[in-house]
Amino acid sequence: MLNQILSQTVSTYPDKTAVVCGDRSMSYQELHDSVLRFSQGLASVGVEPGDCVAILLPNCIEFVISFYAVTRLNAVVLPLNHLFKAEEIGYYLKDSQAKVIITDAKRAEICQAIAPDLDHPPLLIAIDGDQIGVKRWNDLLGSAEALDREEPLFAFEGAAIYQYSSGSTGRPKRVCRTQHNLYHEVHNFAQTVHMSPDDNILCLVPMYHAHGLGNCLLAATCNGATLVILEQPMQKGVPVEVPFAFRCPEVLKLLEREAISIFPAVPYIFNALAETPIDIRPDLSRLRLCFSAGNFLGKEIFDKFLQRFEVPVRQLYGCTEAGAIAINLDHNIEASYQSVGAPLQGTTVRILDDQGNDQPAGEIGEIVVQSETLTAGYSNLPDLNRQAFKNGAYFTGDLGRLDEYGHLYITGRKKILIDTGGRKVDPIEVEDVLMAHPKAKEAVVVGVKGAHAGELVKAVLVLKESTVCEEEEILSFCKERLAEFKVPKIIEFRDEIPKSPLGKILRKALV
Repeated sequence: MLNQILSQTVSTYPDKTAVVCGDRSMSYQELHDSVLRFSQGLASVGVEPGDCVAILLPNCIEFVISFYAVTRLNAVVLPLNHLFKAEEIGYYLKDSQAKVIITDAKRAEICQAIAPDLDHPPLLIAIDGDQIGVKRWNDLLGSAEALDREEPLFAFEGAAIYQYSSGSTGRPKRVCRTQHNLYHEVHNFAQTVHMSPDDNILCLVPMYHAHGLGNCLLAATCNGATLVILEQPMQKGVPVEVPFAFRCPEVLKLLEREAISIFPAVPYIFNALAETPIDIRPDLSRLRLCFSAGNFLGKEIFDKFLQRFEVPVRQLYGCTEAGAIAINLDHNIEASYQSVGAPLQGTTVRILDDQGNDQPAGEIGEIVVQSETLTAGYSNLPDLNRQAFKNGAYFTGDLGRLDEYGHLYITGRKKILIDTGGRKVDPIEVEDVLMAHPKAKEAVVVGVKGAHAGELVKAVLVLKESTVCEEEEILSFCKERLAEFKVPKIIEFRDEIPKSPLGKILRKALV
């Protein structure tokens, strides 16, 4: 279904630019040809319908090609955070039974190191480098002469993508979504925001994340728009991570040079851009839609960005289980900036009390979503599915209210996720790692307000008797087992963890 849409776009706009990344660009015809060639390459190494193929890459053109090539074979895409450490990658590979990993030379080494711990080590394909035991991307692209442009495509109802949703259960939950789900997500979004082939979308958020995949990669390529990717910085030929604050002038120039019209991001990014030196004055006259997701957009950031660039930032609400749900497109956005707006076309939002009754306008309850975009449930978690998915609706665990105009306001969370610059951290997962330390007796992880947007991960530990432990020892232990954004930024040692008379941890007392 997704490749049928791409093929239709190619037939209409073959020479239009589909993807831009740094000095590289690719037309829709070139993208389509690369997808065909790489899908044939994947088939030649044994990828069959239903097989899971992991994509462990930063944002790049190869990510886009890989996504469409895998779905073309009716295989399952597993997009993974390229910042994950070995233990985290190993968990996802085991849980998904991935058959192939598409990655780069830097991360191929990590994958090779953990291969002996896997029951069925996946085949490695690297987009760069030349390593023993690793297939080369270019070798699998095949030859242009081998293209079969007329290969029939049929609608496929099986799994298309595995994504993982964090929560309070201690381990990420696997979410399976179909091409049908993804098609309706991108259709609902495009119809709501009036997307067209004239749009250029800047992709700063990771495409492995639901926000980046749905609102950037799919939103652009399924509508004939141009996807502009912020190029990964390199040092001596190796990709490196650079704090976003240092890249702000580069991003502002990119917004102007590529005439960006749609800009999805997170509060941290909008805040950092608004704080760039005032002498940097980009021409943002083409920018018609900025929207933020992943965390609540505070008024301070909204006002700062509006004053700096004269463009309002609108809020979008979504989740891994359903993709985009609602977006604020109000004309009088300054008066309703804190609302996530009305539900997208094709999406129904209800506010229910604990007894399942609809709440009247203005009353707070749990946000419940119905849409063709919804996953059928979490893999291998029947008890949780009975709680979260009922009668074709998803009970989000988020609290909110609808006003008299049907606009949604998020008022709280039943979940305890920590937002660190747009990335979600499950405190239970970090606590599991801390409790594996031989000196830890108890560990609680909470989010505390950072200097800018988002939160910092704080760990509070009680040590076993007669033990001494320094902060650096805990940090080093975590860095070996967790992605950098999950590693606690604050370590606090206490004699005891505050608890209620019933033994419940009082997390608010630790903030």
